[in-house]
Amino acid sequence: MEKRYNQSPIIALTGHTNIEKVLDLKLIDDTGQKYNQAAFSEVFKMMSEKLSIYDKPVLVFGMARGADEVFAFYAIKHNLELILSIPNSITWHKNRGLSRGLRAQAIFYDYILEYNKLTIYEIKKDYNNNIYQFANFARNQHMVDISDGVFSFKSYESTGTNDCIKRAEEQNKYLGNIYYKPNELENKW
Repeated sequence: MEKRYNQSPIIALTGHTNIEKVLDLKLIDDTGQKYNQAAFSEVFKMMSEKLSIYDKPVLVFGMARGADEVFAFYAIKHNLELILSIPNSITWHKNRGLSRGLRAQAIFYDYILEYNKLTIYEIKKDYNNNIYQFANFARNQHMVDISDGVFSFKSYESTGTNDCIKRAEEQNKYLGNIYYKPNELENKW
């Protein structure tokens, strides 16, 4: 795939939707439709520290709640190009029901969709002439394919995050994990 964006590095992120669980913080409500601000801020800080080495990266994300959404907010705050690689379609994804006690997609969905530097790819299960069991796995492959590197935000086992990491490793694009325990700064990177 031909690189766009004036040779800026294209960086993707895969990670947990429940960032509160990662940081051992409680959800503000049972639906997961609000963020624990301490969790959001801590994840934003971790991403900022890792991404600060790049000059105007283009960021790729999957429009999930949690790590994906923090990544999108990082791009918006820094006026960066943002690529949404969404499973199936925006309509399908936006209308999904509750999943494991909290919504799978971003809380600020409409706000992110209005961002003026957003490119959207709707990825179907037959992406790139392959048949994937789930559109989410096809989306993961698309994110890896279009990126120069993939970070994860992972602290516990997660099928989707593990799948994307595996695909990135297969293409030698896995850049490591952004997550660190806030009280273990010396082991951060």
